[in-house]
Amino acid sequence: MSLHSLNHLSKILALNRLINRLLLFLLFSGQVFSGNFKFAKYAGDFLSIGVGARALGMGGAFTSIANDVTAGYWNPSGLTELLNAQLILMHAERFAGIVNYDYLGFAPKPANSFSFALSIIRIGVDDIPYTNDAFIDINGNGIFDPEFDRLDPDRVSFISSADWILITSFARNIKEKFSLGGNIKFIYKKIEKNSGIGIGFDVGMKYKIQNFSFGAVIKDVTSTLIAWNTGRNEIVIPSLTVGISREFEILWGKFTPSLDLITRFEGRNKTASVGTNFISFDFNLGGEYVFKDKISLRSGFTENKEFTLGAGLKINRLDIDYSFAKFDSELGNTHRISLKFLIH
Repeated sequence: MSLHSLNHLSKILALNRLINRLLLFLLFSGQVFSGNFKFAKYAGDFLSIGVGARALGMGGAFTSIANDVTAGYWNPSGLTELLNAQLILMHAERFAGIVNYDYLGFAPKPANSFSFALSIIRIGVDDIPYTNDAFIDINGNGIFDPEFDRLDPDRVSFISSADWILITSFARNIKEKFSLGGNIKFIYKKIEKNSGIGIGFDVGMKYKIQNFSFGAVIKDVTSTLIAWNTGRNEIVIPSLTVGISREFEILWGKFTPSLDLITRFEGRNKTASVGTNFISFDFNLGGEYVFKDKISLRSGFTENKEFTLGAGLKINRLDIDYSFAKFDSELGNTHRISLKFLIH
């Protein structure tokens, strides 16, 4: 084998090792399962990553705050608080840049107490080395023996894995300080030649009194079915998120602490903050300080035990937001940037 081939092979193997570290992520995405039908624990985690650098900088504690175009993801009932049309773009690279996460959202100006939004999310892992056809079995025993067998780098191909989510959101003011909303989610998942499609529904509410805001969302309220072309069917079980926040006027600005409590019914007793074999509880905690409606500072702590930081700058009709998430692993930290345009 030439020196060039050895270098090529070493790069492939190094990338393979890094890809293998994403196995947990793929499991969470519901892409690695066996059998024909399953209420799949973690199958809906790819739907729970979050959107918008503002909310993510607050640790995702946004259920009771959601008051911009990203409410179409966090709590659709918050769309009634928009004062104008909004367009948002976000890009993030997770796990040392291996996972690309992109989000686009649009909401027209509410009319007659009725609001609408459209959100598109893509989660992709590209250029995954596929070595099934590159294995050269010298002794013919069907087992890789590092002393004799090898991979032919010229026969290594590359595949990709992608999850697409399209969310249509609707909201309406019931009373001056009380609103209801709902989502219809269309899901498409693909890894190599296998693909799955699904549809799900969310419902949310929001209530404001004085400086307090309360929010609640039931995600996948009817359970979300994802049907694969392999004959495999997965069910995403409903979850309930309840949030509370309060606004304080401090030092020429406004400070808003927020707390979300997430209840799931998947038996996450080994990974949740508190859990049993049936029910589990996690929380997101965050805060935002806005100085003269121009500069924002944020921080938070997520259910995945990530510490987050964020900042925002408002320039005329453009909001620029950034968030940082600290991971205690070899996969690196996550940076997110979003641009939100206010359309009059």
